[in-house]
Amino acid sequence: MKPARFERLLLCLALSLFALSACDSDGGKGGHDLLSDWDGTIMTVDPNCSSVRLTQYWSTQWGWCEFPSDRSFLPDFAQAGITLAIAEPWNTGSYGGDPGEACGECWEVSTSFATQVVMVHDLCPIEGNPLCAGAQFHFDLTPEAATAVHGGGNDAATARRVPCPVTGNVYAAILDWNQWGYLRASFLNHRIAIRKAEVRAEPGGEWLAMERSGGAWQLMDGPGHDAGTGLVFRLTSAQGQAVEGSRVVPFQVVSPGYENVVTEDLGLQFDDLEEPLAGQCAFVPDGLVYGDAWGGMDQVKWTPLLWEGATLEETDEGCHSGSSCLNVGLEQWSGFHLYLRQAFPVESFSTLHVWARGESAGTELLLAPSNEGDRCTEQTVTLTTEWQEVTFDLAGGCAGFDFLTSVTVQNQSAKATVFLDDIEFETTR
Repeated sequence: MKPARFERLLLCLALSLFALSACDSDGGKGGHDLLSDWDGTIMTVDPNCSSVRLTQYWSTQWGWCEFPSDRSFLPDFAQAGITLAIAEPWNTGSYGGDPGEACGECWEVSTSFATQVVMVHDLCPIEGNPLCAGAQFHFDLTPEAATAVHGGGNDAATARRVPCPVTGNVYAAILDWNQWGYLRASFLNHRIAIRKAEVRAEPGGEWLAMERSGGAWQLMDGPGHDAGTGLVFRLTSAQGQAVEGSRVVPFQVVSPGYENVVTEDLGLQFDDLEEPLAGQCAFVPDGLVYGDAWGGMDQVKWTPLLWEGATLEETDEGCHSGSSCLNVGLEQWSGFHLYLRQAFPVESFSTLHVWARGESAGTELLLAPSNEGDRCTEQTVTLTTEWQEVTFDLAGGCAGFDFLTSVTVQNQSAKATVFLDDIEFETTR
């Protein structure tokens, strides 16, 4: 039998093949190439609760949304850097507006270990970033956000839209403003996503619509600085509420460059016009290891890690149920792990079910839930040519384990071919 430490070495070597890196601050990403069918149309998710994939990138104070995350009027979590870059196909925001409407929105992100509100501050573009290319709703987290949710290593999670827990008013970050009327600004500290922005000169000016400029807004031919005392802003939320600011922002010259940015209180804030969300958007790991296909979401699927002397392929012949099962060839003492790269707490599930049969009778097959190669209580079953179910009670069999990552299978007999199907962790408590 292969010693346990050699088995763990094989596991570590295999895992290195699955390492994926997140977006760099300049948009670069390593990892596997992933083709996307995204054609630029709006992609939406259920804002009440959706599955989301999490990676991590190295962020800066200024993201694509072009508002500074360190301002003292922002929620504490945003000041602490707990923000995210949203994948480009979902940059239209949870209400499905124009690209950029996602900026400043808040999402409650849940993993097996924590729940945290995170603010959209940046963009993960599809170019050069296959994980952000539309195959799966995706957040690229700052290191601070990844630490807060104990995720970000290409992990599965759930997310739901929440009104940002802001206090005080919406602010404008003035990025560029000249005396002839050109204005470029971003907005921050809004409770609800912004659908429309307008300004007028005070006193008595007409309302002029701003247009989106990346993650910010601009006005090409606004009032010159001789048109009055300043500008009043009117913002419309993605829920349709239009609010006029009570404060006049004085005319001033602001030169381009983040070091010159001025933040101005607009004297307005949105209300949340929707009913509070009911229930929870709790994350439950995908317990289906293999049914008619590998369980899990794109890039976070259950995966076979084979030892020397093992082969595995999918087949549609003689399966327990459905259209596909696993055909496994095993030398004596050889085996494999069915592995999920995202560890989950043992208490997430109560039972593991595995259906197995042999090509011929008499094969002794060892099975066990495991964590990075360390096995819970093992079961050795003698297979026949008929399907039989192997069941594990996790509370008893995995006592002393906090987390699980895999199902370990090993052949205790001479060279054999076995079939596995309907492998699933279930909650029956």
